[in-house]
Amino acid sequence: MDGVFVTGTDTSVGKTHVSCGLANALRSQGVKVAVRKPIEQRCKRQGGAFYPADGIALSRAAGKSEPIDVIVPYRLGHSISASRTAQADSGEVRLEQLVAAVHAGPADAFRLVEGAGGFLSPLAADGNNADLAGALGYPVVVVTADRTGCINHVCLTVEAIERRGLTPLAVVVNVADPQAPGAGSQRDDLAALLSVPVIAHSHGHEDWDASMGVVRLLRG
Repeated sequence: MDGVFVTGTDTSVGKTHVSCGLANALRSQGVKVAVRKPIEQRCKRQGGAFYPADGIALSRAAGKSEPIDVIVPYRLGHSISASRTAQADSGEVRLEQLVAAVHAGPADAFRLVEGAGGFLSPLAADGNNADLAGALGYPVVVVTADRTGCINHVCLTVEAIERRGLTPLAVVVNVADPQAPGAGSQRDDLAALLSVPVIAHSHGHEDWDASMGVVRLLRG
């Protein structure tokens, strides 16, 4: 396997946190990792330019081995919506540019690619996250938040992944407070419904066991 695509059931479900954990775990196994977030939205301006907070976190997790412009080539100050063509400072962004951005850099590095928003969320002028994942052909890790409604969202996302001929590698359920009553119950329910491995992850913490669980799946 030469890469993995990390998607979410929605925005702000913890994709970057999970991706950073995966990058750290892969590096601990001697894997050379090239992290990519081709488009980052909701960037704040700093010094006249958009600051990619998620991309910076990914860069740190990967050991700061590449320039941030390679990790996050396209940055937006707004959220991507179906009614708005994806725009960056350089103009319209198209799917072929995002694919090229993922493949840029060292050819021998494992690609860890984080999408923006949910699997079917618009990502470029001519495609969405699913289109990018399909063009890359990588297995997909689905990240969701441990909250009411996530079962429906996860099942729909896994079904969409499979319909496109892609492999749903794992579902990672971000548990905000592992000590709270009922914490992790969504993971148990999803595990009973899906044939895909479902892993609980303590959000906001360095959950090494969860990250290594996904890495073991990647390495077969």
